[in-house]
Amino acid sequence: MRQSFCMGNSIRESYHVPNRSVASIMPFYVSGFGHFACDSAYFTEREEYPECLLLYTVKGCGSLKYQTEEKTIPENCLAVIDCRQYQLYRTKGEHWEFYWVHFDGKCASDFTGLLNGKGLAVLKADHMPEAASLFAELQRLNRSENRNMELNLSCYLHQLLCRIADLQYHDATVSKYRALQPDIDRTIEYIHENYGQPITVDTLAEISRMSKYHFIRVFRELTGDTPYNYLTLYRIGQSKRLLTDTSMNVQEIAQAVGFSNAKNYISCFRKYTMTTPSRFREGSLV
Repeated sequence: MRQSFCMGNSIRESYHVPNRSVASIMPFYVSGFGHFACDSAYFTEREEYPECLLLYTVKGCGSLKYQTEEKTIPENCLAVIDCRQYQLYRTKGEHWEFYWVHFDGKCASDFTGLLNGKGLAVLKADHMPEAASLFAELQRLNRSENRNMELNLSCYLHQLLCRIADLQYHDATVSKYRALQPDIDRTIEYIHENYGQPITVDTLAEISRMSKYHFIRVFRELTGDTPYNYLTLYRIGQSKRLLTDTSMNVQEIAQAVGFSNAKNYISCFRKYTMTTPSRFREGSLV
């Protein structure tokens, strides 16, 4: 295995996941993850490293050379590579802040091969709200005292990688809807600005100037998700911020992010995160 690094002036936070034997039978499992903020001197060059890697740019810009291509990874974009092959990634410009996840598993190499083909896929995560909370969610799951922590991390990673694959492959089927992207973007902007208020699919369809069922079909093709799931995920993401940064109780948070009542909020939170708001808050304060 050949490796070379230059960290330069960087801020690093990283975690190793001590997987037990159960992890080896999973399609994907997390072996480590972290958060880097680097200056222009940072780079990593290596090959034959026996894991795969996800990189997601939070701010600034990085450059990644992999297989036959070299591409930039700008803000809110991500790439997934197999580190058994040669790779060189570095800061492009003055600053690069990114999340990283090392993972392996029975399907890891095949997945990265499917995603990248013979080149390199860099994907925009504009319609993937969970990417922005990636590091916080991995921290929370890793800190949990649940004896199934490794399995919960594996399930979360599996869901995330499936969403990434969906981002990559939906483009081939949506060219006929591309002209409607501004209309869908308008509804997404409305969700981001009004998530704390009651929002119905009928309202979003009206904003998009489409019939309800045509809007649902176009939204799903262009974002990889239904309007309802997108809205719910965005609300849950905003509620995580309130759980972490404020002393508001669960009822207050449910109302603030647009849920009809605390019971509905707790049910949705558990469905999408595999825990409750109270347990999430406890884990965030550890």
